[in-house]
Formats: sequence, structure tokens, C-alpha cells
Amino acid sequence: MTDTLILGVPIVVLTPGLVAVLKKSGLPTRYAGVAAIVCAALLAALADLAGIAAPGADLPPAARLATWALAGIVYGLAAAGLYTQGKSLTAERNRYGA
Repeated sequence: MTDTLILGVPIVVLTPGLVAVLKKSGLPTRYAGVAAIVCAALLAALADLAGIAAPGADLPPAARLATWALAGIVYGLAAAGLYTQGKSLTAERNRYGA
């Protein structure tokens, strides 16, 4: 379980960048949240299949899919919140000239 939590840090950092690339490629902004969840789930799946995240190694396929989906939801929403908070703080800093 600790491996999965540690794996979440790079996923949360990489996901907003991937979503930004998708938005520049034409993805409507209203789908950014869904894109964040999908990107995070794909990153979690790739890490599991590459052996970086060991928890899914001995699970049946359905449980692995559920783990990837849950990781995608949790880390995707965390990444979207991190992006929104950073954007809000930057706008506030620009407004007050700090």
C-alpha cells in the first residue's frame, strides 16, 4: 500500500501537464476533470504493469482494473485540485501585485 501512495506523488504532478497538452490539442475545458481521471488511471496502470507499483502483481485481473480505476479517481481529482489551487493562488498574487 505504501508503494501506491508513494507512486501517487509523480502521478499527481504529471497529470496536470498531460491534461494541459490535451487542452492545447483541442480538448474542451469542460472535459479536463474527466481527462485528469483517465490520465491518472493510465499512469497508475502503466506503473503497475511496469512493476513500479507492486500491489497489483498477485491480484486477479478484475481487482487490478478496480485498483487502477480507484487510483485514477483519487489521483486525478487530487491533480485537478492541485492545478486549480495553484491557478487561484497565482491569480490572487497577480491581483494584489505581490
